[in-house]
Parts: sequence; structure tokens; C-alpha cells
Amino acid sequence: MNKLIEFIKNPEHRLESKQLLALAAPAIMAQFAQMSLGVIDTIMAGRYSAEALAAIAIGVSIFNPIIVFIIGIFLALSPITAQYNGQGNQQGVRQAFQRGLILSVLLAIPSSILLYNLEPILWAIGITPEVIPLANGYLQALVWGLVPLYCFFALRFCNEGMFAAKAVMYCSIAAIPFNMVFNYWFINGGLGVPAMGAVGVGWATVVVWSVMATGLFGYTFFAKRYNGYRLFNDWALPKFKHFSEIFKLGLPMGLGLGMEVALFGAVGLMIGRYSVPDIAGNQIAINISSLAYTISLGLSIAVTARVGYHIGKKDLTQARDTGLIGICFGLLISCLTASVIIIFDQQLAAMFTNDPVVSTVAVQLLAMAALFQLSDGIQVNASGALRGMKDTKVPMYICAIAYWLIGFPVGYVLAEHYGMGVTGYWVALISGLSVSAVLMTHRFFSLTK
Repeated sequence: MNKLIEFIKNPEHRLESKQLLALAAPAIMAQFAQMSLGVIDTIMAGRYSAEALAAIAIGVSIFNPIIVFIIGIFLALSPITAQYNGQGNQQGVRQAFQRGLILSVLLAIPSSILLYNLEPILWAIGITPEVIPLANGYLQALVWGLVPLYCFFALRFCNEGMFAAKAVMYCSIAAIPFNMVFNYWFINGGLGVPAMGAVGVGWATVVVWSVMATGLFGYTFFAKRYNGYRLFNDWALPKFKHFSEIFKLGLPMGLGLGMEVALFGAVGLMIGRYSVPDIAGNQIAINISSLAYTISLGLSIAVTARVGYHIGKKDLTQARDTGLIGICFGLLISCLTASVIIIFDQQLAAMFTNDPVVSTVAVQLLAMAALFQLSDGIQVNASGALRGMKDTKVPMYICAIAYWLIGFPVGYVLAEHYGMGVTGYWVALISGLSVSAVLMTHRFFSLTK
């Protein structure tokens, strides 16, 4: 640890560290605000009923792998825009923004069809019967917000590639009060709206996504930093070749991120066959660990933009240093968040539920959540550095190996054949993330020798 601190304090690295953190701070706040939306959903659903909380847990377990695959595709816009920015290519920046928005509408169509027809899968998996109508209603409500959500993704990653992370932060923070007000209204009913419970959380989320997309579009349209770029002029008819670079980079990233989140989703669905306290306790632990993870994730977004910028300027040495600084900061942050989770586990669980049985399950799982913070902080920043270099195929294979050839099989055997239950599946998370951290870091150092 001392060597890591000495590396960051090295005078040659201080300037890049300051620039990286200046970009990372608003990205972290934006990511934290967005993750807080899900945490607020969980808290308010949990206060309504254990069944509502379980329904949200199941719905999120299915929705997240799908949406993260889509995010992976849009993530390609960040290194693409960052490298155009490093090259001073205004036309390339304009095309990145426009193609991202067109892609938002195109990708929303198949996503909507899929989300609206998932009920048979819920029955096939064996989800607790009383939870299925609530979880399905929640997912069907989300369909109506996919177009604004995808537009927000496109604008977000293009803006972050242009180092405009503060705009994303402000839009994300502004969405929080809307989330709280509409959640309360739609969950409990009033003013002519019936009480909808878990389904109301879905409709409140649609409102929040629309607010975020509108705000970020307004910033992008009026921001002085884009004077001369003519971002919304000279639109070209969409052709597949126009999106080839986005798909070439984004599909492997989408599959890689999808496999990671699918591991968490699969764990949630397997636990969904257990008791309601197990389902609810797992969801609480996942929310708390995910909230801690947002700090490293926000940092990785800045790492991608900075590495991509240096690659655009053809400065491989600086790109390597930036990636290494990001990995070091990720490890330091993870040590801090793990400590907080261990020390305040009881208080954190109490924020989500008054049920003592659910709280006991959550506290037990939080001890394991603290463990995987370390490997998660390393792997997300190493993969962020690789994205900045437009290296996406090998990381996709790493995700397949780490999460599905090692992580999930280990957890399944421990849970189902050695009687470890929920704990066994959390071993799957720790195993997969640890293997990913080692392989992602090795890959980055290999490419930047």
C-alpha cells in the first residue's frame, strides 16, 4: 500500500492525478446519484411491504443484465469522443453525438419488446408465485421510459468523453427529489392515483429517466463549450456503416459488462427460490455494496476518458501512467468503502428494513460484500483503462472466464451441494471479481509495456 501511495505522490504523476480526480469527482457524484435512485426505490418499497421489496429485487435482477448490455454499447461513445477530442476533430465529435441519439431510439425497440414479455421466464425459473405479478408489472412499467433512458446514456457518455462530467452530475442529482416524490405518490396512492406498490416504483422511474434525459439534452444544446461543433446540425440518414465503430467497440463491452451483471442477476434469481427474508436481505446487501462500488465506477469513467484522450494524442506512456494511477486510486477507495461496510453494517441494514429476520440476513451478507470491494475496485478501473485504449474483445473473454467458468459454478456447487445457501452464491461473486481483477490488470500492463 505504501508503494501505491508513493507512486501517486511522485511529482511526475501529480498533475495527471489532479486532472483525473477533477474529472472523476463529478463522475463519481453522478454515478452515486444514479445508484441512489435504485437504493431509494429499495428503501421505499421495503417500507411498503416485504413482498414489494422482493418484487423489486427480482425485477432488478432481470432488468440489470439487459440494461448493462445496452450501457456497454453506449460506453463506446466515451473513448470514441475522447479520442476525437484529443485529435481536435470537431466533425467526429458531432457525428458521435448524433449517432448516439439515433441509436437510442433503435435499441429501445427490441429492448421494449423483450421487457414486456418476461412473465413466462419468471414462472419457468420458479420465482415465488406471489411475487411474480408485482415483478412483472414493475418491468412492464419500465418499458415506457427506455427511449429517454437510452438518450440519456448517449448524451452522458459523449459529454464525459468531452470532459463535461459536471453536467451529468447535476442532472443526476436533480433527479433524486423527483424520484422520492413520485415513488411516495405512486407506491402509496393519492390525488386520484391508486396505490400501486412495487409497480408504482416502475412508473416513478419512468418520470425520473425523462427528467434526466431532458436536463442533459438542454445542457448539451445550450452549452458554450460546444459552440462551433454544431452538434445538432447536418444530420445524416442512419446507415449501418455509421454505427460500425460503435458496435465494434460496444458489443464486446456490452457482453462483458452483461456477463458481470448477469452473474449478480443469476445469483439474485437463484436466491429468489428461497424465502422472502433471504430475497430481501440479499437485495439490501447488493444495494449497499453497489452504492459503495459507484465511487470506483465513477473513477473508471474518468480513467476511460483520460486514457482515450492520451491515446488520441498518441502518448502511450501517459496513457499507461493514467491507467495505473486509476487502478491505485481504485484500490485505495475500495479499502475505505470496505471498512465503512464492516464498521457500520447494523446501521446500514436498519436504513432499509425494520424486519429483524431480513436485517440479520443482510448483515451476514455485508461482511462478504466488504471482501469483494477490493477486487471490484481494481477490475473496474483496469477495464476502464482498457476501454480508453479501445481494447474490448479480450476483456469480454476475461469476463466469460471469470464470471461464468469460475465464479458461478463455484457458487452453485457450494450453495446447492454443500448446503451453504445464500452464502455460497456470494462466494461466486467474490471468486469471479477476484479473477477478473487479476486478468484485467495483467492485460492492461501487457498492452502498455
